[in-house]
Amino acid sequence: MASDIKRLDADEEVPQEAFDVEIVDMDFHVNPREEELRKYVEDDRALDRLSTEFGMWPIPDKWDAAYAIEEGNEGLFTQGRAEVADDVWEACDRFAIDEPIVNAGINGLPQQHHPVLKNAVLRAGNSYMLDHFVDEGVSTALSISKWDVEHALSELDRWGEEDGVVGAYSWYDPREPWGSTQFDPIFEKLESLGLPLLLHGSLAFWPQHSYVGDNMLTWTEVLGFDWPIYTMVNAINMIMSGVFDRFPDLNVVFQEGGHWWLPFARYRMDEFYEMHPEDIKITPRKFEDGERYLDRSPSEYLRDNVYVCTQPFALPRNAGEASSMLDLSMARETFCYSSDWPHQTLDPPTWFFTSRAFRDDEETRDAILRENAYDILRI
Repeated sequence: MASDIKRLDADEEVPQEAFDVEIVDMDFHVNPREEELRKYVEDDRALDRLSTEFGMWPIPDKWDAAYAIEEGNEGLFTQGRAEVADDVWEACDRFAIDEPIVNAGINGLPQQHHPVLKNAVLRAGNSYMLDHFVDEGVSTALSISKWDVEHALSELDRWGEEDGVVGAYSWYDPREPWGSTQFDPIFEKLESLGLPLLLHGSLAFWPQHSYVGDNMLTWTEVLGFDWPIYTMVNAINMIMSGVFDRFPDLNVVFQEGGHWWLPFARYRMDEFYEMHPEDIKITPRKFEDGERYLDRSPSEYLRDNVYVCTQPFALPRNAGEASSMLDLSMARETFCYSSDWPHQTLDPPTWFFTSRAFRDDEETRDAILRENAYDILRI
């Protein structure tokens, strides 16, 4: 079967048409160096303990991308390293990105053990981002701790109303899904600030440190399917526990967690809920609020409150199949473009101009490339 993907010229990063369309990148990592972050640590006791190994103690992992990539490394800086705003704009010029939503990308923090040190590193990262990106006019998602709700609230108090801060960045994993009521103060604060919650996969999750993981030997299993599983678990947990009934204006964006799982979750959630709705009234929020059922069908929250980033797109080559998948996934309402710069897994916005599925449906293309992002970000 012939592919419905239009070929690029050999010297093109993205098609020339991409430069005529406004593009928002929802997941753009910058990487401040540890010696620079160290200058922003405020507590001398934490700084003393971070003096030799800044924030990231070695933890033995079961997999390494070195075994799966010919170059022999994980490819975290394949495209370069952005430490200041000019680095970001230089990279964006190559890939036709107009509005990068940057984050500090300190994604190993959740697997560290000491909350005091984790909080010190997270706060230092935010202070660095305020000086080097927010103040330089780059739209930024600053980090909040999942492991310490009070610290998350203090950070939101510190910078939540800053112009240029467009979202709050944290992590998802299986240890405590975000539907837990302990996170309600964060949701309430985010609603009041008009900020979405951007959740990124972290390295501290099943099966990396579990017996199940002993039998997973390939990077495809670990990174390709573990994160989507827990994206789905967290999204469904938030819906079924009534997060979006109590906080209807809260928007949650899942980064690097896949997106083609949406049709499965959409129909299966509604089917199971319609057959067995009576336990909703004894979930903590509904019990406390004296409510018996969800206000709407579960899939409606998936459409209205949950967003997923596209990288890696894994778009079917056949335009008919691609269009069907986009429709079933409610892509026009739920998808947000992301590149994952600067990693080896970079996904430029090429698909949106080379696939006939988007050449025949510019409304869906534009919704994914910018409109959904602008609907929820505080820009």
